[in-house]
Amino acid sequence: MKLSSVKEKAQTLPEQESRITLSERDFLAFTAAIQRTFTPNPALQKALASAAKIKRA
Repeated sequence: MKLSSVKEKAQTLPEQESRITLSERDFLAFTAAIQRTFTPNPALQKALASAAKIKRA
């Protein structure tokens, strides 16, 4: 395999691996979900409060 072929494959692989294909239904559900206001549930609120108390260097 030529170096140029290897280089080309190395450049296209991350591009291929970072793409996803959604059906129209999944796309609509995804976009609706990311447009909603996020409200953390009680477990996440507790975890955030605990993390805020930790002293960091």
